[in-house]
Amino acid sequence: MRERGQTDQVTVDSTPLVGVIIPTHNRWALAEEAIRSLLSDDYPAKTIYLVDDGSVDGTADACREKYPQVRICKGDGDLWWSGAINLGLERALGDGVDLIAWFNDDNRVERSTISEMVVCHQRHGQDTIIAARTVSTVTGIDEWAGDPPRWHPDYGRWQPSPSLPAVPGVGAGAGHPVRKLDHPPGGRGVLFPATCFKTVGQIDQRRFPHYWADHDFHYRAMKFGYRYLLAERAVVWNRPNQNGQAPSDQFSWRWCFNFLLSRRSAMNLPTLRRLLRRHLAAAEYRAIWYPIVWRSLTWLASGWVNRHPRTRRSIRGTWRLLNLLREGFRGGAGQ
Repeated sequence: MRERGQTDQVTVDSTPLVGVIIPTHNRWALAEEAIRSLLSDDYPAKTIYLVDDGSVDGTADACREKYPQVRICKGDGDLWWSGAINLGLERALGDGVDLIAWFNDDNRVERSTISEMVVCHQRHGQDTIIAARTVSTVTGIDEWAGDPPRWHPDYGRWQPSPSLPAVPGVGAGAGHPVRKLDHPPGGRGVLFPATCFKTVGQIDQRRFPHYWADHDFHYRAMKFGYRYLLAERAVVWNRPNQNGQAPSDQFSWRWCFNFLLSRRSAMNLPTLRRLLRRHLAAAEYRAIWYPIVWRSLTWLASGWVNRHPRTRRSIRGTWRLLNLLREGFRGGAGQ
């Protein structure tokens, strides 16, 4: 893995216009870092669309003052991720961009990240969607490099596929290695041809307002024949989310409820169920969905019991009593 700040000059054969979409809500400090990072990227033909979804921290005004070249799309505070991406798409496609890139407001890029993604797209064709590696700003190691989502049976035993053979003719040098992706990349550093959204449509913000909307779109694109490739030298640095929950709140009733049902939770069961039902065969859906529900409920129940010492002692006492009664019954039956 390259260290932060290490870049190689990347040259493309042409400079298609890239529309870079960044959704944000009340996180101007993070969004500004993302904008500054993207503006320092060496790819020249790009327009940044900051989708400000009803922020009250002065995001739009600060952005207009400091970065007038950034185009601001205003939301009403109820767009969430899916609606924000769709609003950015409408504006970028209306401006006639050739390629669309998704980034989050807590992402940073290497100097040649967008150039690398554009070169890989040009080399491998209009039916390709290019993803970047995601690296943690905390650990400095890959958070995502092609691995499946946590619910997938291959999670934990996945191995990356080998790099594809080099394709000559586009870009300087013999670099720009790519790998075939079998699993969706999420929404951090993904490059699409603009025509993809005319074929596949927009994000399904009604069924997937926030989490899993990116995966749903990727699965739909795969069904339309788009090939997903990982540009191995394109790096997106990601700042891990802070959940804002105090340790004392963990495994409370409210915390458990939000974990299972809140729109802000990646483990929102209704949303995840919709994803799996839409994209898996019936037998595969049953084999994956019911174990997810069981593991989630047992984990939450165990955490809740451990959080309440009196309940834990009562359960242990009841369990010991049941064991004594069972042993007594076995002993009596054996006489």
